[in-house]
Amino acid sequence: DIFEPMGTMTHALAVEIFHEQAEGLKEGGADVLWLETISAPEEYRAAAEAFALAGMDWCGTMSFDTAGRTMMGVTSAQMALMVEQLPNPPMAFGANCGTGASDLLRTVLGFAAQRSDRPLIAKGNAGIPKYHDGHIHYDGTPDLMADYAVLARDCGAKLIGGCCGTMPEHLQKMRQALENRPKSNRPTLEEITAALGPFSSASDGTGDDAPPKRERRGRRG
Repeated sequence: DIFEPMGTMTHALAVEIFHEQAEGLKEGGADVLWLETISAPEEYRAAAEAFALAGMDWCGTMSFDTAGRTMMGVTSAQMALMVEQLPNPPMAFGANCGTGASDLLRTVLGFAAQRSDRPLIAKGNAGIPKYHDGHIHYDGTPDLMADYAVLARDCGAKLIGGCCGTMPEHLQKMRQALENRPKSNRPTLEEITAALGPFSSASDGTGDDAPPKRERRGRRG
């Protein structure tokens, strides 16, 4: 559900739900809790509070799938600031899923620009989902995901993986590339798109390319 006032979810109920799951995972032997595909800061904060109640370390990512922002409008810079202000911050934070590897790496660069000492996470989709012969297929090849993994490392990510559409053959190529290709300088946006394809939007809501805010005009008399 969506949080109040747009929906019916309350902070207390969200904490209760996350806490119940955390305690179950703790009892089952989990060492670290993993939170991902989050859009709202309220949900992220509720999870952080619940995981503190469970006494568990955790990592947390958000999904930036709407013109470089989460569905609820959070930018990479805003997430990085929120994480550092939490009473119980995650061990590592970052982005998962979204609209493709290029967009996700632009988000990781946004995190890196905030100069957090916390490790960054990159979990991009294996390309873009396409409907073919009655099934959904992701068009990212193992070689493309290998390039993505190396670029993610060079962008500053420490925990690198795949999300939707990622198969064992993708992970194998990613690991080989990370083990065998030398570390390089932080890539430019042009280098990212040259290797992985274009961004889905002109801006990610941060930096000089952020769209200007509209001025709210008063009603005419």
